[in-house]
Amino acid sequence: MQTKFQNFLSIILVWMTSIVAMEVSAAEVRDIRVAQQEGVTRLVFELSSKSEHRIFPLSNPDRIVVDISDANLSNAVVNGLTALSSDVLMRVRYAKRNTGVRFVLDLAQAARAKSTVLSANDTYGPRILVELEYGKKKPATIVKSLANISQEKRDIVIAIDPGHGGKDPGALGQYKVREKDIVLSIAKELAKRINAVDGFKAVLTRSTDVYLKLRDRSRVAREANADLMISVHADAFTKASARGASVWALSLSGKSSEMGRWLAQQENSADLVGGISLDDKDQLLAEVLLDMSMNSTIQMSLNVGESVLGQMKGVAKLHKNSVQQAGFVVLKSPDIPSILIETGFVSNKTEAKNLSSRAYRVKLAASISKGVIGYFTKNAPEGTLVAWKQKKHSDYVYTVSKGDTLSQIARRNQVSLAVLRKANKLKNDVIWVGQKLVIPAG
Repeated sequence: MQTKFQNFLSIILVWMTSIVAMEVSAAEVRDIRVAQQEGVTRLVFELSSKSEHRIFPLSNPDRIVVDISDANLSNAVVNGLTALSSDVLMRVRYAKRNTGVRFVLDLAQAARAKSTVLSANDTYGPRILVELEYGKKKPATIVKSLANISQEKRDIVIAIDPGHGGKDPGALGQYKVREKDIVLSIAKELAKRINAVDGFKAVLTRSTDVYLKLRDRSRVAREANADLMISVHADAFTKASARGASVWALSLSGKSSEMGRWLAQQENSADLVGGISLDDKDQLLAEVLLDMSMNSTIQMSLNVGESVLGQMKGVAKLHKNSVQQAGFVVLKSPDIPSILIETGFVSNKTEAKNLSSRAYRVKLAASISKGVIGYFTKNAPEGTLVAWKQKKHSDYVYTVSKGDTLSQIARRNQVSLAVLRKANKLKNDVIWVGQKLVIPAG
């Protein structure tokens, strides 16, 4: 009898121990932050340890459900839920669900939701970022001329920064070549070529032989709302045999140091990072937003750099066949993709001679321009004239509706009847409801 009772107690003890172990291993939701941006609300769920989660929408009414497995809530989170709101987020509710927590985000309108797991770092544990993207109600459609629409679309802005200048000559090379003169010439030619393309605009940080501080160069790009910053340089080395052009983007170590600077210095607090001011955000949320912005910026910089490098290899010998990364100060704008181009080594006789030649500098600028234009033509930012033209002038399929005639469809889409017939292999103008017609680019 005693043995049976002891066995029973052992089972109970094991069961209770397992329950305690489960509770100890459960993650704690320590805090929830909300940030508001035009068309986007972001929530950051701060956890004590890593935990699985899932997210899905519900309608009638519109809601987003966030389930976090094996998790508990701190009292601070529970007490602070009523303060969480934004343009689209009306309130946040919660309930215990099995061993985890379910959050229900009540929305003022439908929103697209996505989540990202942010890894732990030296300061914070793992976090779950939930982004709610929503659109404002569109006003009544007004018919406008194509000319008016074109004028409303912005240019893609490329900031071009000729390195050094004024009291800072930069590298001094063979044939008395000065870096500041070479790069200014290339930058001006590059700007000229970019400005010649409809939908693009170049902005020079300096157009004369003047000295600019490194941070002032980035400031010029930011004030111009640049989509890309290109810093132009010409290298020098102790060995005259060193040669070749290269393209650089910001390194991860450079990113980390710059994040600390932006978060610590008051001068940066009101600057916009991806359209969001950091001055009213707590440390955790500011870091998350800055980290996201810089990760995106670095990746785009690498992509643009590869496009430029691919064109430069047809003109210049390359020092490296891929985009390199380093912590150059001029590349450290968290919200502006930036590349630094080393056009060659002025300490090398061959390259100093090439860079002294206007014809060579023109070819080099043309290749850089081609790489930049090529990238943005394939990846045109929304709201730009380039993006609008691509949508307007790409083929699409139209479904014939009741009352349509072929001539009406051609007129509405500004294509000739002959072109429309040819694109759809029509022998005559007979069409039927439901028929799919290809509207060709025109």
